[in-house]
Amino acid sequence: MNRNLTGCCVLAAMLAGCHEQAAQARDATGAFNTMSCAIDGAPAFSASGKDVSVASLGSTAATVNLGLGMHAASIGRAHAISTGLVELPIAQGSYEFPKPGTAGGSGASYRIKNDANETLEDYTGSAYGQFYALAEQDPQARLVLDITRFQKLPPTVPKTQRLSIAGSFRFNAAYVAYVKGNLPDACATEALMRTMSNIGKPVSYPRYNPDICGAKRHRIECKFDVTENLMLL
Repeated sequence: MNRNLTGCCVLAAMLAGCHEQAAQARDATGAFNTMSCAIDGAPAFSASGKDVSVASLGSTAATVNLGLGMHAASIGRAHAISTGLVELPIAQGSYEFPKPGTAGGSGASYRIKNDANETLEDYTGSAYGQFYALAEQDPQARLVLDITRFQKLPPTVPKTQRLSIAGSFRFNAAYVAYVKGNLPDACATEALMRTMSNIGKPVSYPRYNPDICGAKRHRIECKFDVTENLMLL
């Protein structure tokens, strides 16, 4: 065989292989997903690929049930941040959870674990509502998502919807060290006494005194850019 022809065939095969590998990389679910988060205003963690999680119970042509999160390791600790599952319209915009005028608490969380996978501190949006909210449906106790890109792409897996989503989210979360599954005695007693003294009066907020209960809080703010195939309902 002509040596030049052989060389051309080898080169063509190599280029075809590279093209195939590049296509597979582009189609790898979550391969290029990114997220960066700040804690109390200070840049803290960033993650990409498999360390960025996109959870979903499925999507329709108009809405998606979605949860965004990330995992990062730092100095012998594992840090996990999550929005919890929320339902969004497939459209740009700003969304709050729980929605204004509805009951419930934020499902967002920030968890810190040790090398043995034991939870050291579990900050949640719902706990913030109990220990720091200054009124019922306090806006500061809500998860807020600002979606700047919500784009439908051609699916790469049958019976799925491929979505490219970018934006940011923020929430306040609180943590209290429970004693054998219960709030510290002084914390629970103070809340009970305050409730009894306020019978017939407006509810006193926050529901629990954060200083007596030993509560701690954080402000979590994250930016994200994800593309995923989600089950089409």
